[in-house]
Amino acid sequence: MEKLFWGMVGGCTVAFAILLGMYLNKTGVIGAEPETSTEIVSETETETITGTEELTLAENGEFPADIQSIIENSQKNYSQAMQVFEEESAIADSREPAESSRPQGDANSSANSGTASNTNTSSAGTSGSNPKTNGSVDGNRNDNHEYFLENPSEEVTETEESSEEESSTEESRTEEKKNSDYEYTLYKDHVAIKKYVGTASTLDIPASIDGKPVTEIMASAFASSKTLVRVSVPDSVEKIGNNVFKSSELLVDVSLPDELTEMGEGIFDSCSKLTRVTIPDGVTKIGKKTFNECESLRTVKLGNDIEIIEEQAFNNCAKMELSKLPSSLRRIEKEAFNGCAAMDIERWPNGLEVIGESAFAECAAISEVILPGTMRTMMDSAFLNCAGIKSLSIKTGIEAIPESAFSGCTGIPEVTFPKSVISIGDSAFNGCTALASVTIPKNTLSIGSSAFADCTFTEVTVNAKSSYKDDSFESTVKINNY
Repeated sequence: MEKLFWGMVGGCTVAFAILLGMYLNKTGVIGAEPETSTEIVSETETETITGTEELTLAENGEFPADIQSIIENSQKNYSQAMQVFEEESAIADSREPAESSRPQGDANSSANSGTASNTNTSSAGTSGSNPKTNGSVDGNRNDNHEYFLENPSEEVTETEESSEEESSTEESRTEEKKNSDYEYTLYKDHVAIKKYVGTASTLDIPASIDGKPVTEIMASAFASSKTLVRVSVPDSVEKIGNNVFKSSELLVDVSLPDELTEMGEGIFDSCSKLTRVTIPDGVTKIGKKTFNECESLRTVKLGNDIEIIEEQAFNNCAKMELSKLPSSLRRIEKEAFNGCAAMDIERWPNGLEVIGESAFAECAAISEVILPGTMRTMMDSAFLNCAGIKSLSIKTGIEAIPESAFSGCTGIPEVTFPKSVISIGDSAFNGCTALASVTIPKNTLSIGSSAFADCTFTEVTVNAKSSYKDDSFESTVKINNY
């Protein structure tokens, strides 16, 4: 619009200059030659007088009728261009705040009334500020470089004010509070307990505080308690943070709610007197060190939705009598059940995929191990020194038996490897003194050092292309080839 306006003004100016030049040339002001003949005195004098009069009129701002008409038309075009520009500028200025304040969902519904709205806005904008007559020019155009910008400073200001209002609203939704038993955060629609400051030995955590439901217990809220023995967590609680009861040395029993869906890491870490706990359905993960060093823990019931048991989750729970792993379980991470000497798994999950390093090391009471066809990864020392194993079943799927996987499992009498097994690592069955029968498939091409050291079988058949060490088997073992 700005380019159109200045183009029209420029065109009018050029036309006016050409006409003025033609007129001055006609009157002899420019381009005139001196008269050499004086024979017709009356005509020359008449023309000179007429030219002098017209020059006088031009100097006074007056022109003959034909020239004056052209000039007026030029000025009229200029004023019309100016009026159009002013109206369009006013409409553009008024449209920006109108559009920014309109809800996004109403954009389509307001499209039909846009013309009328713009017209009204233009009229209001023109009458509300300094009105301009036709052909007048606002001096701000030459002095203010931001004249033609669509109020950028106002737009930034509105955005900043909106951001400040949102921040203020968010802050107003929370309030840090404290009563005789708890420090807590009060939200608009719920409460999160931050810290227990009471001294009770038996505690029923309230389902609501200040009329709002307690939905979360935050990290370390009851950690290192010197008084708590029994705790009941209400059904309103959905989330328990990291280390909530860590190192509470007198804690014996905790009742968890059925609505619980999220448990953090180390919740009962080093609760040496904790004896029993039930993990509700809905919880999908037992985090790192959740029951680490709970040496008195006996009774544990795992929910049916657990998929992952993380690193050292039940490390050194020596008295735990866990007998069933949930069918949903997929991963058992490093040292998850390390040192759980009383645990005897009677049912293994059919979808198990990963067993981490030393996951069941020193679990002397385990009597049967079934590795399902979904197994793809087993890490070093997975069942190290599980002396109670009497039955080992490995389904087709796993490709490698890692280093020391069953080392020291003195109760295993026989093992048959599936066709999927390609390698058997160093010391994999080292010290399995009851192992009297081993079947190694043709596909097994690598057998590590001391893989079957101290085993009692006397004969084995391996692929002629298989790579094995001199000490992979006892020296008395007869090795046949496929």
